[in-house]
Amino acid sequence: MKVYIGSKERMPLRLIIEKVPKEIAAEKRRKLKQLSANKKKFISKKRLELCDVNIYITNTTIQQIDTKNIRTFYSLRWQIEILFKAWKSVYKIDKIKTMKIERYECINYGTLILIALTTQLLGYYKNQIYKKYKKEISEIKFFLLIKSKIEIIKNGLNSNINKLILLFHYLKKAALKTCIKQTKHKQLSSFQILLEGT
Repeated sequence: MKVYIGSKERMPLRLIIEKVPKEIAAEKRRKLKQLSANKKKFISKKRLELCDVNIYITNTTIQQIDTKNIRTFYSLRWQIEILFKAWKSVYKIDKIKTMKIERYECINYGTLILIALTTQLLGYYKNQIYKKYKKEISEIKFFLLIKSKIEIIKNGLNSNINKLILLFHYLKKAALKTCIKQTKHKQLSSFQILLEGT
């Protein structure tokens, strides 16, 4: 249905409500109750009832994204959130101590270079491992792997080409051993949607 948001300028948007299977709704309620118990917060009856549906709001037209494809596009958008989460939880880019601006700039630029390098490696190994083994790498697990192997990577980057090739093979084996994402049966992952164009 068409809805409007905004107190001063009313923006026209599309609201899509999708009923979910009973087992999915039950799992959503379980997670919500667990989160509530951990944070000692009350969950209203209305909030629990909303677990029966997925609600999406978008400014795209039905010609741009058909209603039946909204969930697929949302899952792709969620990949951006996962990457930001990896940057924050692994490399702590949101944690800043009091320091001189020059030191901050050095740390910040160094961290951004490390993030760019890790993201490039993630894309490379995601493709390599999926094409050969039909397995997908977890973004968070891969970022944690690179952080734990940072000294080995630094030494490898300062070595000759043969040692650099060995480093790439070593990281591939480590990713296969520790970074494989758990798959959901009968549900395509975001990476599969992008790669296979489904």
